[in-house]
Amino acid sequence: MRYTVFENVDNIGILTLNRYQKRNAINLEFMNEIYEIILNIKNTDIRALLVKSTGNVFCSGGDIDYFATLDSQEKAQNMSYAMHNLLNEIENLQIPTIACINGSAVGGGAEFIMAFDIRFLESDSFIQFKEIQMGVTTGWGGTYRLVNLIGKSKSLELLLSAKPIYAQEALNIGLINNYFDKEVIFEETFKFCKTFAQEDLNLIKSIKSLVNQSTGKTNDEAMEKEREIFSQTWMLGKRQSIMEKFVKRKK
Repeated sequence: MRYTVFENVDNIGILTLNRYQKRNAINLEFMNEIYEIILNIKNTDIRALLVKSTGNVFCSGGDIDYFATLDSQEKAQNMSYAMHNLLNEIENLQIPTIACINGSAVGGGAEFIMAFDIRFLESDSFIQFKEIQMGVTTGWGGTYRLVNLIGKSKSLELLLSAKPIYAQEALNIGLINNYFDKEVIFEETFKFCKTFAQEDLNLIKSIKSLVNQSTGKTNDEAMEKEREIFSQTWMLGKRQSIMEKFVKRKK
């Protein structure tokens, strides 16, 4: 039995986490399925990756049955390394990645969604970094990504308190981009993807690349990078076609 479903709809890759019987908890087989899908996406014309889930919980983190077999520090470190590789692959995809969080994301599930570029949360659901209640720190890159997203002080508060972060607070602190009611969250997320899914693939990749390379640089370095990528997109064809039509209308 596979734990995931993947389909390409109008150049939008839709990945569904489909282990609802286990609250979409992630074990080794689940990791490997997602990893295989991510690698395959790289060789397609897909413009965006949208991830959603079945059931009432988006992702509850690690599968306890699987975690119970990790009876040494070495095994725990190897599992952490495997998830780091998987989430880094998602984060480093050249196309935009969007998490349609249509259920609560808890523990490792909260860490999982942090690897996505854009996050939309169901209005009645929550995000919770509850690792402290399990007697551990984050192990799937959650602390690093959380600090870079919302800052050190707020990250420490959330990691120490393990409190559920509901939609409005999540939006206020920049943890999510927006929230929607359960009945429309997938429709709204898909609609967002469709706003750019017909654009040139290289243009979409260039925009994401420019955004990613605009942090941690001086003004001069950032402007130099923008000139470089802008001049590359200048030659993609759409700009020339639009300008030619404009000139013809003026005549």
